Amino acid sequence: MRIGITGEKGFIATNLAQKIIKQGHEFVSLDNADFAKRVMDYTLSGEVCVYKNSVKRWTSLFELLGLDCIVHNAAVVGTDVVALNPRHAINTNVLGTQTIVEAANNCKMLIVYTGTTVIYDTYKYQETDILENSEIFPRTNYAVQKYAGEMIVRNNAKEWLVTRPLFAYGGVGDMNSLIAKSLFGVKNSIESIDMFLNPEKIKDYMHVEDFCENVMRLVDDGVRNEDFNITAENPHTTLEIISLIEEVSESSLEGIIKWHPETDYLGNHRLSNQKFLDFMKTSATKTLKEGIKESWNTIKNDKSNYNPLKYLDQAKENKVDLKKFFPKWLALFRFCIVRYLSVVYRSKYHAKRIKKNWLSLSRVWCNVSKGTFKSKKF
Repeated sequence: MRIGITGEKGFIATNLAQKIIKQGHEFVSLDNADFAKRVMDYTLSGEVCVYKNSVKRWTSLFELLGLDCIVHNAAVVGTDVVALNPRHAINTNVLGTQTIVEAANNCKMLIVYTGTTVIYDTYKYQETDILENSEIFPRTNYAVQKYAGEMIVRNNAKEWLVTRPLFAYGGVGDMNSLIAKSLFGVKNSIESIDMFLNPEKIKDYMHVEDFCENVMRLVDDGVRNEDFNITAENPHTTLEIISLIEEVSESSLEGIIKWHPETDYLGNHRLSNQKFLDFMKTSATKTLKEGIKESWNTIKNDKSNYNPLKYLDQAKENKVDLKKFFPKWLALFRFCIVRYLSVVYRSKYHAKRIKKNWLSLSRVWCNVSKGTFKSKKF
């Protein structure tokens, strides 16, 4: 197959291009195409822009390159990055997706959409794994835009796949993960890196190479018009992940990370890989320690201008408080209390009164945590 990737200079895309070649397919660069260089608009990062170019131009490019499949990977990724570039984010993540879908349909091509797992109503799945058919409730602008893009693909593309990586991480090129930012901080002795996570919550990181291999297995196997959460099913608390990073790098992260636990709206975020296993029987999965070792080796020896703290630095320079773009922890707190009252006491009366009486919330939390809650106080 001849396969192209939108946003081909991105972290997942560069790894996917290597996997495409290793599995015997032909990776076809969009950015280096003569037609694109002559008539198409590019982004500042040197990629063909998904929204500034018309459906007609994209159709012509796909036809001239003779593509069989387009992986739509171009996206503005992350709550913080979307907050810094809101118009560009919406245009890329939504309008750009519509454009690519229409062009792919014109060329009768398979479109593989790189989604995200933050679209789910994670508040409801703190103690259980999320499945593909779990309830959807995107709570950040990034999640809303990516879900809109996903539904454009699923509702309009003639032949499609949706693949959602769960915390894909790696070495150089990884601009988002806790692992990459921490290792970069260790290498460069950087202090107080803002980390929008609760260190006590559970996350499930998957190495980018494993994600890319699983995506290509779906493409090769002829699976079509299905959506998949692709995960390592190797969950750890964030503190356990930090311990592994310290062990691998032989360095302490004390003072390097500045936690913002109130912004961790995902909380425990674990997804089941069962649907993928039902289709493919096995899944490529490195151990977390193996993946961190590989990441550390590439970051430690990197001589480029790679900087995963780029957007955090940009926010500080522009005096943008990124915390305000995350769902407030207090909202989750209220949700949990109201749900507790409604379920345990089966009384809408108590729930309504708690909603109206914010001064009571701290007392409720204290009593519930101690097991001494008495509804008559409220």
